[in-house]
Amino acid sequence: MPELDDVDARILGFLVDDGRLSYREIARRVGVTTPTVQARVKRMMDEGLIRKISPIFDPSKFDKGIVFQLYLTVNPSNVERIASELARREEVRGIYLTTGETNLAVRLVVDSVDQLQRFTENLDRNFGIKQNSSQMIVKIFKDDQTVLVKPGMGINLKCETCDKTITGKPFTLKVAGRERFFCCQTCLGKFREEYEPKLKELSLNIETPNQA
Repeated sequence: MPELDDVDARILGFLVDDGRLSYREIARRVGVTTPTVQARVKRMMDEGLIRKISPIFDPSKFDKGIVFQLYLTVNPSNVERIASELARREEVRGIYLTTGETNLAVRLVVDSVDQLQRFTENLDRNFGIKQNSSQMIVKIFKDDQTVLVKPGMGINLKCETCDKTITGKPFTLKVAGRERFFCCQTCLGKFREEYEPKLKELSLNIETPNQA
């Protein structure tokens, strides 16, 4: 399993503190070159560790938008499907699997209590979710990243072919400048067999991995 080193952790820390910082400024603060920062950020994006870099808003600064936290009880066998469908809703800003009496928490931003009511009615009609409670978030004192980034933290990677968690050193293949990760040589070979002809038709480069 890949691990974050001190440089990775410091780069992520500066990005979390202020996503507006340029790679050049981050490089100066970390004590490395700008290309090193660019390469590290790209690698962590390829690994899925960084999904996107986006602004964090303070809801209290806007004249519209009410934030609610919903607590739902969902059949465990349906959690993944329901969470996936809810994630496509624009007003849903966060979904969390939880422990306790309820097992799914949803952060929702709506324009009115009526819109909240319509959303909960849709939960009942579309998913059969009846037992739920909600709380309005009236003020946010702190809303940071849910991960404390430290050197030595492991990174969970999924195999591009079989979707299993990669436990050892991943096999890599660079496709059109992006790294893909595999749990074994067999999965890497299957990926190449299936996609290499299509990628060549699109004139996309495939770089041979360095693993034996």
